[in-house]
Amino acid sequence: MRLHRLAVSALGCLALVAAWEVGAYVVGGRSANPEIVWPHLSDVLGEALPALATVDTTGGQQLTGVADPSLSGAARVLGEQALVTTLRVLGGTALGLIAGVALGFLLATVGWFRRTFSPVLQTLRQVPLFALTLLFVIWFGGTTTGIVVFVAFGTGLMMMVATQEAIASVPAVHVTYARTLGATRAGVLRTVVAPAIVPQLAATTLVVVGLAWAMVMAAEFLGTQQGLGRLILFFQMFQLTDRMVVVAGVLTVLAVASQLVLTQVLARLTRWVPRENG
Repeated sequence: MRLHRLAVSALGCLALVAAWEVGAYVVGGRSANPEIVWPHLSDVLGEALPALATVDTTGGQQLTGVADPSLSGAARVLGEQALVTTLRVLGGTALGLIAGVALGFLLATVGWFRRTFSPVLQTLRQVPLFALTLLFVIWFGGTTTGIVVFVAFGTGLMMMVATQEAIASVPAVHVTYARTLGATRAGVLRTVVAPAIVPQLAATTLVVVGLAWAMVMAAEFLGTQQGLGRLILFFQMFQLTDRMVVVAGVLTVLAVASQLVLTQVLARLTRWVPRENG
């Protein structure tokens, strides 16, 4: 079964590569500048990837003269920028998860807190997150702190809503049974409600991590001098589509890897939850 899944995944990747090459021949072939419109993967890997070593990653605007093209230099540049972006994702997601779950618990269990803050929080979650990107850039100047806070804001609102809904879906009979056995209100929350909402929050966390990557990219496009998003914007300025594809591929690998790792971690944390075979 495992080999079958790997084979299917490999076929999917090959189909994607084939579709890209077909697009490069069809769309790029009709353009006067095919390397800008839709570059071939051979050009992306053979020329654009080593050329990344020449990029000034200190916040300057130099494309050449920083270093000679090489795979080792490209790996260094991509590694440095990937680390910056990944740390922003991890920091913002962690803060968002903690704040979101805490707010969700308060809104679902504390009456005065819900009556006071629920209208404001419910209104904020209706605002398109990416419409607020520029505000955070203005407030924080495109710093890592600003990006982390922006990610925490978006992911926190999502976790807040998920926590409220998860608590509301806990069967009332479970709470009643615990109370009849003498459990206090705090004890019910700790021993009944908290374990019951873990599976739903785990599923939401996977969605939140995907959102965090998108939010970090949006923030890095607008104001920062470091990160993979900044590289994409930099290459877009000079119409270097092939190098943009390289960075986009790195982003895809990082996002998929984070999902796979998180899936395994959450599966272990929720291994007590009954699952259907297959």
